[in-house]
Amino acid sequence: MSSFARSAQNGSRVRQGQTIGFVGATGLATANHLHYEYRLNGVHRNPRTVPLPEAEPIDARYREAFLTSVGPILEELEQFKSTQLATISYDAP
Repeated sequence: MSSFARSAQNGSRVRQGQTIGFVGATGLATANHLHYEYRLNGVHRNPRTVPLPEAEPIDARYREAFLTSVGPILEELEQFKSTQLATISYDAP
């Protein structure tokens, strides 16, 4: 993180989509990154294994508008799904 948003203070609640900081490489980081941690009742938890409450499906009358708005985001995310390998070829002298 290169800096934090003024609205994000230690212990403050944040909402989805709210800017909490700005990315930058610091310390021994080899690339930009964001540390994310999840606590439940003050105990660190793996956010992938914490059971979340069930959500109601998107109402049919809003579904088309929703899919239209998230389409570009999903397309961008798809670009990062595939594994990319870098190779180096050496020419013999």
